[in-house]
Amino acid sequence: MAMLPLTDRAARSTRAQATAIKARNVYGALREQVHRRQVVNVILFVIALFQLIDLPGAIMMKSPASVGTVVLGLALCGVALLFNQMGKVTVVSILLIAVVDLGCGLMLLTTPMGLSVSDLPTFDVLIVSELIAVSLLPPISVFPVALSNIAFIVADLAFQPRTPELHMMLTSDMGFNAVAQPIALQIVVAVVAFIWVRNALVALARADRAEEIAEMQQREAELQRREAERQQHLDAGVHHLSQILVQAANGDRTVRAQMSQDNMLWRIGNSLNLLLTRLMRTAQLEQENKRLRAEVTTLMEARHMERMRARMTHFLGDDPPLKNNGRQV
Repeated sequence: MAMLPLTDRAARSTRAQATAIKARNVYGALREQVHRRQVVNVILFVIALFQLIDLPGAIMMKSPASVGTVVLGLALCGVALLFNQMGKVTVVSILLIAVVDLGCGLMLLTTPMGLSVSDLPTFDVLIVSELIAVSLLPPISVFPVALSNIAFIVADLAFQPRTPELHMMLTSDMGFNAVAQPIALQIVVAVVAFIWVRNALVALARADRAEEIAEMQQREAELQRREAERQQHLDAGVHHLSQILVQAANGDRTVRAQMSQDNMLWRIGNSLNLLLTRLMRTAQLEQENKRLRAEVTTLMEARHMERMRARMTHFLGDDPPLKNNGRQV
């Protein structure tokens, strides 16, 4: 039985490890996709629940803009749900960010009396879109969302009509704090969320890598153990065959190799047994030939002696011996 070279076994082991790593990466990607879809479902449920809670208040206010804002948010949530069922997590994430930003923006822009002091906390709700972006999209996407929120805050405070109370606050010493607080909140949340999510992803990658290394080491140890068992069985088989050859060389033609079919050297042992059987038959035929030749030789000698005896008898019968006086005996 032909044995694989060491390089071939190493190449097979390397290919097996590469296949296992590729399969593990595919499994990890699928697992991550399923996890993101579950997170999206939870966020969709929460946002849709808040929209449904706001709907009765908007109806009671008899404000078409408020009702339209809530209906638009619910419609976007429905579209996002459909895309989530299709596995388009990126599109769903963008739609969720749009639901939050459009909801807050339309709520501020449709106030009948203009922007008031009580509307300023609504700017803080915009951090929800940043949290969605950093959770469902690549972590770096939180900064474009934060910049768009800051641009909206500045533009809204600068161009939207304001109530006298808000105008008085912005023109007083509290104006800077009123403007800087929501902007600073957007920046702080974006930076902290980015650092936290990036560190979490790095930690998860290290954990996955450590798990992969441990699995590879375990697989390598298993391969080494199997190789050691295989080598041990091979050595035992070689020793057994060498003993059979020694006994056969010493004249024992009845000895046979006892090997199971799962043994790597079973074919060699079977061929050796066949050779020993033929040698034994050849030896038996040779012994039979020797016996026959000996019998033939014995018969030929006996025939030769018979012929000699016959000749002597014939010779003595034709010329009988004479006595000294010339008379026939």
